Order: sequence, then structure tokens, then C-alpha cells
Amino acid sequence: MTHDPLAPLDRTPPAPDLFSALAAPDRGRWALVMEATPLVAVVLSVALMGALIWLADRRDREEVGEALIRDALWVEQALRFQIDAGRETLERLGLDMSSAPTSEDAVAARLRTVVTSHPEFGEIEWRDETGRPRVAVPPDGSEASGADGTTLPARGFGEPRRLASGRALVDLTIPVFDHDLRIGTLTAHLHLDRLLALHVPWWISQNNNVALTDRDGLELARKSTLRQSSGALRHDLGFDPPLPGVVLTLVAHGVANNLTRNLLGAGILGLAVVTVVSLVGLYRHYRRRLAAEQSLGEAHALRRAMEESLTVGMRARDLDERILYVNPAFCRMVGWKAEDLIGRLPPLPYWLPELVEETLARHQALGAAGAVDPISFETRFRRSDGTIFDVLVYEAPLIDAAGVHRGWMGSIIDITDRKRAEDLERLQTEKMTRTGRLISMGEMASTISHELNQPLAAISSYAAGCLHLVRSGRPAEDLAGALEKLEAQAQRAGQVIRRVHDFVRKREPSFAPVELGRLIGDLAGFVGPDARKAGGEIVLDLDERQLWVRADPILIEQVLLNLMRNGLEAMAGLKRGEKLLEVVARHEAGEIRVSVADHGTGISTEVAERLFSPFFSTKPEGMGMGLAICRSIVERHQGRLEFTARPGGGTVFTVTLPAGEPASEGANRS
Repeated sequence: MTHDPLAPLDRTPPAPDLFSALAAPDRGRWALVMEATPLVAVVLSVALMGALIWLADRRDREEVGEALIRDALWVEQALRFQIDAGRETLERLGLDMSSAPTSEDAVAARLRTVVTSHPEFGEIEWRDETGRPRVAVPPDGSEASGADGTTLPARGFGEPRRLASGRALVDLTIPVFDHDLRIGTLTAHLHLDRLLALHVPWWISQNNNVALTDRDGLELARKSTLRQSSGALRHDLGFDPPLPGVVLTLVAHGVANNLTRNLLGAGILGLAVVTVVSLVGLYRHYRRRLAAEQSLGEAHALRRAMEESLTVGMRARDLDERILYVNPAFCRMVGWKAEDLIGRLPPLPYWLPELVEETLARHQALGAAGAVDPISFETRFRRSDGTIFDVLVYEAPLIDAAGVHRGWMGSIIDITDRKRAEDLERLQTEKMTRTGRLISMGEMASTISHELNQPLAAISSYAAGCLHLVRSGRPAEDLAGALEKLEAQAQRAGQVIRRVHDFVRKREPSFAPVELGRLIGDLAGFVGPDARKAGGEIVLDLDERQLWVRADPILIEQVLLNLMRNGLEAMAGLKRGEKLLEVVARHEAGEIRVSVADHGTGISTEVAERLFSPFFSTKPEGMGMGLAICRSIVERHQGRLEFTARPGGGTVFTVTLPAGEPASEGANRS
């Protein structure tokens, strides 16, 4: 078996035997297990590494959370201590002012001492029982004063409020009594930002964001050196009491985890992920390649099966005329094996010796023209046993996947049987054509006899007149005119006989320039007596120009004669004077169109579909070959025979032929 140079490499695995087919399921399962084991091991390794890193990260977060809680509790205790200390100092001052009257200067000195020892209280005021300010430390602390209509608590700390500058503070109110009579009020303004700034140590604010917020979560004060990150650990503590509506919040700046601290573990995890991805990609690539190879094998097997079942011969040759590929159908056609043909250069063993030069010239012309469209031609091949047969060859350019012209691909069809059938059909057509002419002449025997009777009667009359002149002793010059007329009538009779002889004798078609106008006129004169006998009339409408075609005059005359006779027969049922047969000939756009129109009943749809079919006739005595023969004759002249309905009733048959060149002077004289 030879290798196909145009076919892809066959990587289809060999067909398994019975044992391998039975063992295939087990082997397939083991192969699947062996392929999946590395992937499963790597996936488990990645899962374990991820679990270890997650556990370590979780432990670190728990440690950070515990540290955050400890820091929050420490800050809470420190702030409570400072707030409680400042409040106790102010309460002692209020008791001192209640037990003994104190001057304003002494109160101011005591208040400055409180502000100095507790700077988170930014301003302290002493108001009398009417609410009139008496002493304020510092004196310019009007922004924090509650005299502007702000509601102050009756005792203790009030709700947090914001100043115009945006700073938040809490008012502490300490009433001053003289026995049971209230004589004044001490109001201290606790600045929350100062509270955090003074009493939250740096080692806590460095790792945490310390803030005081209200009940709605709005920040009142904050101490931090870094920006808060999303997802950070957070711990909230209510600061009521002593500060109503205030919440202490600590948020860790960042949580140390194994991804950042344990770079080795992160690297191993990354490599493991890359390995898994690579294995998955390799596995998918292996599966795709296996599927592609299987598909390629199936496609190759299908192509082989298609090549084996083809009945059309296929042959490929390169630009050097070397045979590249032949299919089994071509090998069966020529009787040579593929290995005897592939690689051969011209002349090839299936070429006929007398056609070698012609075939080589055709191939060279095809290559020189650089044709890109398929071409076809007929030739003859010789089988290995010497049998000669006819073939039809289709040649098309052979283009590879890169778009390069590599040679030519030929499709070869054995047309021996078709050629034999065409020759047989041609012989039968010629026989039927001659038979049709004989039938036509038989049907027109009376017309022919009438054509011959006239010249024969004239000859007899002229002969009797000549005898009378001779017997009467008249001079010879009187006989000349009569003898000339007698000769003309004899020639007329001879022309009729020759026309009948040419019309019915068997001969090969002879194509020559024919002037259709003259032929139609002669034919109308020939058919005219028969038409007048039937009560009809033939009307001619010919183009003023000469209507030259290249045709066989006898065959074209047979077509037109048949159409005229059919038209006259179609009007047999009409009254005399209505039987009008119109013959029109025109030169139009390089074609000669001859129309024969009758005034009959027309052609029905059922009849029209089979009108040109052989052996179909609407006449009881008809053979059904007239129109079929006419169409074959017209098509042999590269023309068309068509019919349409005539407006007003009747049918129009149209013969269209290619316009030809006029006959030469010599041909006209001859």
C-alpha cells in the first residue's frame, strides 16, 4: 500500500485485539488513577499548607485580639481614674465654698490649680445662684461657656457636645450649697481630645487607633498615628458612667500574619499553586491532544472510506508534472496500481501515443496561463490491457494550507458509455429526421403531383405546338420561342424533382450561409397550394435586411415546413377566410427570430408540458416525433425553439438562430 503525500500523517492507534479490548476498561481505570495521583497529592499538600497558614494566622489574630482587649481595659481604667480624680477635686472645692464664704480671687486661684493639675478640663466657671458668671479660668474661655443657651446638666457629666471649631467636650456641673440653699454652680468643660492626648500612652496609640464616639458611632475625639485599615480588629467599651453616651473604641492598626511574616511558607504555597495550575493545564492539554488525535484518526479513516467509495477518479500532480496522488477509482479506471503511477513523470502509461504531444501542450499551456478557475476538456486514455476509453477531465489548482500553488488536482470521469449513447441518439435522430421528411413528403404527395402536372402539361402542349409548326412547314425561327418555353418547363419539373430528392435522401448535415428570407419565400410558395386547397392563407412579414444564418438549408426547411403544416392543421376547424398563418422574420440583437403564428384554439397546459416529448401527439394518426425532431435540429444549430400563446387565440412558435455572415461572391455565383 503506497503512502499518500497529501494526506496527514496517520497517528491512529492500531485496532485492539480481543484480549486488549476486554482488558481496556481495567487499564483505563488504572491509567486514570496514575494520572490523577500526582494532582491529588499536590492538591492535598496545598490544602495542608493552607490549613497550617490559616491556623497560624488565626492564632495571631487571637493574640492580637487579646492584646487589644487588654489595652482597651487599661485605657478605660486610666481615663476613668483621671476623670474621677478631676471630679473629686472639683467636688471638694464646692464643699469648701459651701462651708465658708470665699472671695472671687481665692476661688480663681483654686480653679487655676485644678486646671493646672487636670489640664483635660480646659475651662472652669463659677456662677452665682442667678446664673451670672463670677469667675472663669481661663478668662477667655467663652467658646466653651454654657451661657449661650446650651443646656447644662443639673449635676455630674452631661451629654457630649461639639464646639464651633469642631472639638467635642462634656460639661461637668458641681452645685454649691450653703446649708440647703444653692448659692452657685461650678461648671468644668472636659475636652475629650485633651483627655486622650494626655492620658493614652504612645505605646498604645502606636499599635491602635484610640477614639471616643457617641451612640451613633460618630467620632468625638481620636488619638492615632496611622490610618485605620479595613477588616482590622476592633473592641468597644461603654464609658457610661462617668460619661453618658460616650463609647471608647480601640482598633488595631494591623494584624501580623503568616503571609507577611513567614515568607518561606508563602513561597511554598505559591509554588504549590503554580504546580497545581500547571498540572491541570497539562492534564487538559493531554486530554485535548488525545481527543484531537482520535478525531484525526477518525477523519483519516472516514477520508479513506470516502476515497474507496468514490467512482470519480482523482489524480494530483505537482508543477513538474510528477504524479503525487491517485485514488482507487482512478487505479481501477486505468488498470494500473498506485505504486506504478505515483512519482512518474510524463509520458504516463495511460496516455495514447498519438495524443502525447497534444496532452503535453495542454499541460504546458495550463501552467503558463496560471489559471485559477477549474477547466474541463475531453480526451482518451488507454488501460493497461490496451483498451481505449473516453474521459472528461476537470483540472483545478492545488493550493496548500499556506496558500501556495503546489500543482493541479484532476477529476476524471469515464464517459465512454455516455459518448456511445450520444452517438446512438444522434443516429436515431437522423433516422427519425429522415423518416419525418418522408412522412411529410407522403402527406404532400398531392401538392407535389400538382407542382409536376403544371410543367408536364406545358411541355406536352409546347411539344404538340412544335409538331404542328414542323408539319405546317413554318420556318425554324418560329420554333425557337416554343422550344425555349418547353425547356424552361422541363427545368421547372427537374427542380421540383431535385428538391424532393434532396429533402428525402439520407446525408450528413452541411452547414453553410443561408438567407432565411429567400428560403421562407420558396417554402411559402411550396406550401401555398396546399394551404389554399384547405381554405387558408400564408402571410409573410420579412425584415428588409437579408437574414443570413449558418445552417443546413434542408434541415431548417424541414423545421419551418413542419411548423407551417402544424399551424394549418391547428386551424382546420375554422371557417374559410379565418385560416390565416402569419410568418414573421426579424434580425434582433445578433439573432434571427422566425415566428409562425396560427389562429387556432391554442395549446392547453397539460399538453404544453409534454409538447416536445418524443412519441407524444395530439393527432390520432401522429407519431409524436415532429416537434421533438424540430427542437433537436434547432439546438444542433445552437438555437432555441419556443412557443407562447397568441393574444386573441392561437399559438406562436419561434425559432431563434445566431446571425451569420453573408455568403461570398463565389458562393453566390455558384
